[in-house]
Amino acid sequence: MKIVLFAVGATLGVISAGFAFLGLWLVFPFAGLELLALGTAFYLCAHQAQRWEVITIDQDAIKVEVFHGHKMTRETFKFHRYWARVRIMKILPHTWYMSHLMIGSHGSEVEVGVFLNEDERLYLAKELQETCSFS
Repeated sequence: MKIVLFAVGATLGVISAGFAFLGLWLVFPFAGLELLALGTAFYLCAHQAQRWEVITIDQDAIKVEVFHGHKMTRETFKFHRYWARVRIMKILPHTWYMSHLMIGSHGSEVEVGVFLNEDERLYLAKELQETCSFS
């Protein structure tokens, strides 16, 4: 992303210098704002890309670990496998919004599969429900 940002910055600089040479110096602030907006978007995307979830299911427990950012902060949620419930929460008035896959028990829940698309989220919910049930 740094290389792309530098390449876009160099291109903007050359184009802006050409316009400034023609007397249109006002293009510089707008080129700077464009580069700032692109850099901010890259930063936010890179920050969100460093988040992941690990779901561990053993004989008695379900453990959900959510890792955040480059500092490797971690949240851990542990649920008893027998009491754990998996549910899909949909926002009813607006069907175009994606659902939320929740797993939890005893009033404590955590959302998993945040980065999955709708089909993948529904598939994960089905697999978790089958795996978590004691049949």
